[in-house]
Amino acid sequence: MVEELSNYLKKCDIEVVAAEDFTVPATKEDKHSILVLPSYNILEMIEEAVDEEGSLSDYVHKQLEEVHGLSVEEVFRRIVKSRLLYTDIESELKSLEGKNFEGIYQAYSLIWEGDELLNEQLSQTETESFLISEKWVQDRLQDDALIVLELPKASGYEAPLWVPMGGYNECPLPVYQSVIVKHWQEAYGIKILAVTEDTWIFQAGSRPQTYEEAIKLAKEHFIFCQYVLDEFPSLGHYADYLMKEDVWHFWWD
Repeated sequence: MVEELSNYLKKCDIEVVAAEDFTVPATKEDKHSILVLPSYNILEMIEEAVDEEGSLSDYVHKQLEEVHGLSVEEVFRRIVKSRLLYTDIESELKSLEGKNFEGIYQAYSLIWEGDELLNEQLSQTETESFLISEKWVQDRLQDDALIVLELPKASGYEAPLWVPMGGYNECPLPVYQSVIVKHWQEAYGIKILAVTEDTWIFQAGSRPQTYEEAIKLAKEHFIFCQYVLDEFPSLGHYADYLMKEDVWHFWWD
């Protein structure tokens, strides 16, 4: 499996590392060193992209055209619209046209209405930052090797296209992931650390400095991946985490 993946990624700067030789790579100032843990889900999505466009690089090029034509607000609008589609919320409340981000979030919050999870009061959290360890990698390896993919600092948002995962259950489409990662890259200088069949791990270069900024970022994370709040009592607790810690961990069921 890793051999097939590395063949598809041959136009990128990659290194195949045997499982027994793996150590967590040092962060590079001018590059994203991304741990790509091989999975059949990723392989299947790449094969579909190649079947559709002829090569992975052609797929990425075409998807980037769409990425550059979408605003991050429009992407959040589309994600929330898809989440509201099969709910019994009144149709007028589902309408997102013309709404800004806060309006989009308020519509999304209707799915969770009455849940303490949505409490926005900034609250102290004791949750420690997630750390990638050799054990974490070994526990998730589905092959006897993994790939380290290096992308230029400015091109990190292309990672969800080179390593597509998503479009299933609540996980956004790769093109939507790319737009959102681009937004966070510009706003917080995020580095992309790892990807698996159901996980992205980023490291922020800067943190939100005010309560208002932290709450907005927490809402963006919550729309992107509802499971970010699995380890936190409320949105306010998660906002506190984002003001204190740098690693962002997104996982989809």
